[in-house]
Amino acid sequence: MLADDCAPAHAAALTESLGYAHGHADEIRRMFVAGNVDSDRAAQLVQATHNAILAALDSLYELDDVQQQIDMREAMRGLSDEELFTALTAPLPDS
Repeated sequence: MLADDCAPAHAAALTESLGYAHGHADEIRRMFVAGNVDSDRAAQLVQATHNAILAALDSLYELDDVQQQIDMREAMRGLSDEELFTALTAPLPDS
């Protein structure tokens, strides 16, 4: 299924984004530990960390969507034709 094929790529993107965020945050930490804080560089690193975390969050949402598709597929297994038709055609509840 497509969902199964996409999951590794989303997980890899999540890992990569979190790695960047960790690296940027670690560089900020090292600046503070050394007492050698370059405010311009620190601001750049904070923004880069923020961007990496947002990218990681996007990947996490994609993985959540994949998991929901897998869960729905599992829930549909074993349904009768009538139950499956009802599940596919019934109006969605308001969120």
